[in-house]
Amino acid sequence: MWIPSSKKDHKFMLYLSYTLLLLLTSCANIFGGVASSSTPIATPGIRKATLTVIPTTDPTATPDTLQKYMTKAQQLLAGMSLDEKLGQLIIVEYLGNNYSSSGLQYMIAQQEVGGFLYQAINRNFYPPDNVIGNVAAFSQQANRDARIPLLIGTDQEGGLVNRLYTFHGYLPSAAEMAATGNPQYAFNQGAMAAKWMLQLGINADLAPVVDVHTVNPPVLETRMFGSDPNTVVTYAGAYLEGLQQNSVIGCLKHFPGLGAITSDPHAGLPTVNRSLTELENIDLAPYRMLIAKDHPAMIMSTDVLMPAIDPNLPAELSPKAITGILRQQLGYNGVIITDGLYMGGIRERWPLAQAALLSIQAGDDLIEGPYTPGQVAAVLSTFKQAIQNGQLTIERINQSVERILVMKMEYGIMQA
Repeated sequence: MWIPSSKKDHKFMLYLSYTLLLLLTSCANIFGGVASSSTPIATPGIRKATLTVIPTTDPTATPDTLQKYMTKAQQLLAGMSLDEKLGQLIIVEYLGNNYSSSGLQYMIAQQEVGGFLYQAINRNFYPPDNVIGNVAAFSQQANRDARIPLLIGTDQEGGLVNRLYTFHGYLPSAAEMAATGNPQYAFNQGAMAAKWMLQLGINADLAPVVDVHTVNPPVLETRMFGSDPNTVVTYAGAYLEGLQQNSVIGCLKHFPGLGAITSDPHAGLPTVNRSLTELENIDLAPYRMLIAKDHPAMIMSTDVLMPAIDPNLPAELSPKAITGILRQQLGYNGVIITDGLYMGGIRERWPLAQAALLSIQAGDDLIEGPYTPGQVAAVLSTFKQAIQNGQLTIERINQSVERILVMKMEYGIMQA
């Protein structure tokens, strides 16, 4: 998620206001799942890794293994209902820490969503869920209610966006990791974060940030690894490897790039007026290099307007950006997840359900943003209506669901 530290309470207030406006008028797991066993305080200096973490796994599939996963995914697809397929496209959040009254249990067990995010700002880690064992039990209960094992994620970058603060205290930012001059340090931070997340039942990290710092003052502050693409690739790539080689899904963000924005996306849609050549040499360069080198499991698209790519639609809703640039030009075949579709630049123009449909039409695989059963119901209804009127095809849905299932198998979330 894109959450600047200066606006850390803004998203929560938006949630509360929307909840007031949108008050809401156990399945067996047959897919062979593997049960998943606040505000940062500024602290001087950098918390150093105390040991070199050795990779425990390398989830990058060989061609034969990938074919096995794809075959299994296609077999599963053949037996899935439309509701199950559409549910896989949705990642939800929830408010508070009550599994039932928050609506999360209903979204998982009845609406069959594909996963959810833990967010400290949503009060998910309030007592008693400020204890590792209690969060792990929460994750396990959610997976017991899910027919298809869940993608359970969070935004763990370190520094200003440190979702593990409650459990592990201050952790270094991207800028601090790069300042060490040692990519191994960034790898170790990613590896330790992966181990800690797995303890909580979290299997996906919406990190690292690969935006290139090119304006001052930077809206993203210390969340960026550097001011040139090569530095970003070196340190973000190391952090990504630390995650993915320790069985946690990594996610590059924010595509096509927020390193040159000068306004807060919570309040409106930022615009980056760079030429296509400039975008290719700066903003898109980390994606080109990391897709080829480190095989990121996911990439997050975001709500930024880049007229050189698409003068009308924000990138995460734009077929030109998602299918044209990320899929076709950069050759990315992994899972694409949207940024939060409640962001100001999206919300002021499209209802969440309509933005969700535009995202899937653009080529995204996972939409992120609903946080109530009512919002999920609206998304599902919009998807179904689009199928009926020919705006969305089952083939397009199957493409995304297959990618999602393959990723879940590759990272041990479900059995192949």
